[in-house]
Amino acid sequence: MASSDSAFDQVESYFRRLLRLAAVLVDTHLDVAVQEANYESRRLISGFIMVGIGVGLLTTAIALGIVASVVFAQSLGLSWLEAIAAVAGGDLLLGLVFVTLGRLRLRGPLMTQTQARLSRSVALLKAKE
Repeated sequence: MASSDSAFDQVESYFRRLLRLAAVLVDTHLDVAVQEANYESRRLISGFIMVGIGVGLLTTAIALGIVASVVFAQSLGLSWLEAIAAVAGGDLLLGLVFVTLGRLRLRGPLMTQTQARLSRSVALLKAKE
């Protein structure tokens, strides 16, 4: 009877270790996922801000071009088309730069470290079967 209690204690000890190992694995995945989610949220927010700035500049390019064309036409003697092209071209270029930067910031996979860790863990679990 003493040997069966000892065997039961060993099985229980191994089972507790296995549960602790599983808890550590889940905690590690959770920590990495939280860190990566924080990074991704900051990346997405800054990307949307850049896209918003770009869209705003592109939207105001027409209005600023019209106002600037009046000033240029009166002070420099430029034609209406030259004045509009100069101001709208500058705003268009700056707006396209911000939209491009925003697109680059928003592109790419999300939470790559978490996906890689989960894939490795699932592969390890499947390999033991």
